[in-house]
Amino acid sequence: MIEMPTTTLSAPETAYQWLKSYIAGLPRDEETFLNEAVLAKSTRTSRTPVREALLRLEAEGFIKRVPHKGAYVPPISDPDVRAILQARSVVEKWAVLGLDDMVEAQIDALQGLIDQQREAQDDPARFIELDTEFHTLMVKTGGNPVLADFYASLRQRQLRIGVLAVTKGSGRAEQVLGEHQAIVDALRSRNVESAHDAIDSHLNSTRVAIIGY
Repeated sequence: MIEMPTTTLSAPETAYQWLKSYIAGLPRDEETFLNEAVLAKSTRTSRTPVREALLRLEAEGFIKRVPHKGAYVPPISDPDVRAILQARSVVEKWAVLGLDDMVEAQIDALQGLIDQQREAQDDPARFIELDTEFHTLMVKTGGNPVLADFYASLRQRQLRIGVLAVTKGSGRAEQVLGEHQAIVDALRSRNVESAHDAIDSHLNSTRVAIIGY
């Protein structure tokens, strides 16, 4: 069961946060249609904030609108997973090519996200949200806004496959923390080759955790 936020949020924000967490936890290989009336009841709001949340999620790529059927969450196939991870590898490895220009504060921020992840190991959705923030920040340090925007377009699919990865097998969250630390350590030492190796190792183990090969 998804817990409602304990902080005071507006109705649209409450619906948005609930829906994003719900979608992230859906089986990646199954398609799902979302019913506004059911969502309003589940989020303890009404249809208007649910519609606002759905519009926001559509703009972010989490859902698609299908005429006469409503909000649709598409499946993510094994080939989709492989393609997403390959795209991530290209962008993330490019982003660290300018490692000599990366300032210590940026590396410290990445370390801070790892520390937050360590505290969120019992909350898969939050853990993967922080995981996405970690990789997004790393890409932004590359200084190319076009690639950063492209990377952001993968966000919803990264959340869904990431939550699956950390919940599918025991110990994956701890493994992710170690892999992220290896990336940061390589960045800290200003070693591009080691950073590329750490990124590939992390993405390869993510693929195996999700699809088994």
